[in-house]
Amino acid sequence: MAPHKENKAGASADRRLEQLAALAFAAADVLFEVDRVFRIRHVGGAIAKLVGHPPTAVRGLSLFDLIAPQDRIFLRRVMEAFDREQPVGRLAMRFLHAGTPELVTAIVGMSPMPGVKGERLVTATILDRTFVADAGSDGFLDRTSFIDLARRLVPSAEEKPRFEVVMLALPPLMKDSKLRSSKLGMAFAAEAEAILRLNSEGGAVTRLGEDSFAFIQKAGEDPSVVEQKIIEATDVLLAHPRSQTLPLDASLMEQEEVEAALEHALATFARHSADCAPVTNLPDCLAASARQDRELVASCRSIIEDATFFQVLQPILTLKTGIIQHYEVLTRFAQGVARGISNTSEFIQIAEQVGMINTFDLVNCVKTIKLLQKLPASVRLALNVSGRSVQSAEFAERLRGVLEGSDTQVAPSRLLIEITETRGITEFEQPCALLQYLFQRGHRICLDDFGAGAMSFEYLRRFPVSYVKIDGPFFRNAMISGRDRILVRTIARCAFELGCRTVAEMIETEAESALARELGIECGQGWLFGKPVTADVLMATFSDHPPRQPAPSRMVSPAPTPPPARRVAAMRSGGVVFPAAG
Repeated sequence: MAPHKENKAGASADRRLEQLAALAFAAADVLFEVDRVFRIRHVGGAIAKLVGHPPTAVRGLSLFDLIAPQDRIFLRRVMEAFDREQPVGRLAMRFLHAGTPELVTAIVGMSPMPGVKGERLVTATILDRTFVADAGSDGFLDRTSFIDLARRLVPSAEEKPRFEVVMLALPPLMKDSKLRSSKLGMAFAAEAEAILRLNSEGGAVTRLGEDSFAFIQKAGEDPSVVEQKIIEATDVLLAHPRSQTLPLDASLMEQEEVEAALEHALATFARHSADCAPVTNLPDCLAASARQDRELVASCRSIIEDATFFQVLQPILTLKTGIIQHYEVLTRFAQGVARGISNTSEFIQIAEQVGMINTFDLVNCVKTIKLLQKLPASVRLALNVSGRSVQSAEFAERLRGVLEGSDTQVAPSRLLIEITETRGITEFEQPCALLQYLFQRGHRICLDDFGAGAMSFEYLRRFPVSYVKIDGPFFRNAMISGRDRILVRTIARCAFELGCRTVAEMIETEAESALARELGIECGQGWLFGKPVTADVLMATFSDHPPRQPAPSRMVSPAPTPPPARRVAAMRSGGVVFPAAG
């Protein structure tokens, strides 16, 4: 070929590349040029905003080095699909950012490099945090965001449905907790989650339970393709995943009705994926939801009015000494009482939805006060109160009447109030007034499941908090995630600076207890220290081993400390831990 023709061809390729780059930057913030092993050759755009490094620092790195560990298997799946010339849409992915534990979410796209076989152009469009749907560490949407997205994809009456919701449950083998926490189990879960994100419409996936999911796909696509990919990815003989498909066809339903129908379908599949009746359309789901709601409301009302529930107590103790600080009061149902309600969490959700939670919290409070009157004077109990209740002026007035009544006769310091975030607090004037009243009266305030909800730090800022309970799954993730360890340590330090004690939930092993101490967490709760027991069982243990008075409410520095040379011996009796004398 003549030199001038070669120059002309090269110039043409350069122009094509410039045009492609210009098109990419018209919608993207960052453009990566990567080779066939995803090593970054060139980068342009707002790379410092995306990862906190200048272009020179990322050239030569693998693109995988910039991606959050939770998304690396997902990126590998995307890359494999692209290499097989399968359609790959623009998908959300989290990037590490230097100097901060926060992840930066971006929409990632991929296209072949013009004229260079095997090399790719990767674009990243940074999403504003205000517009990013709430996603967990697995990158999935929360239930509310997922339902809202599905509702917006429902067509008008004259249009055909373009999308459908697929509900999928993984094989029963993953019910084994030991297998789940093993390297094989975690690898299987990560592969399955990556496949779901890649094969859903826009990465729209939500977790229904530990082993069940829902995702959105185009109408008419075969969900068995996803099931087969999961089986192939695990490379082991497992039972076939189970799935159901629900077309997004509203048939003149109102928006609230669509949301109620979707919620019913997802919740039913999450509870009974193995044997639930097939769902065919949203109107049928809405009718089933209405029937179930009436039955659940009646069951919920009878439980509250007849007080047909009982309380169990689980100890919360100081990790360094083993001394019990207080017990959390947990609600349980007698067999056959809660017809149609599978567990306490579901009961609380129903009570909140139908406006019965205020009454339940008051009945539970009266029961707790009566229980305190029977227990030794040194025993303190933490009562769970819904975030919905503390926003009610009527509840506040009735609670004052209970606490100041002549029948109470219990020192306020013995009754702690633990605020749960099943329903987020949005108006702060009434809750602040109530909690200030309780605090000044002598009750200590606890924040439950800190780190699980979006408003945790706002509550800590506004309320007179004495205890911060770190969400159990969040704390457990710190066992395997360095990023979560940093966040947990930061929470412990922040609580310490504000004069609050921290509590780690769901501690079941000595390794978890040691990690809690290392991260500066002062107190612990979990089966390692004692399972929930009834008051009668607790009273029986007191007859042999009188409880020791808790230490004064003083703070222990959250700086990492080695295990004490001489550990305090403990006796486990009836599921309750008591420090031995001496």
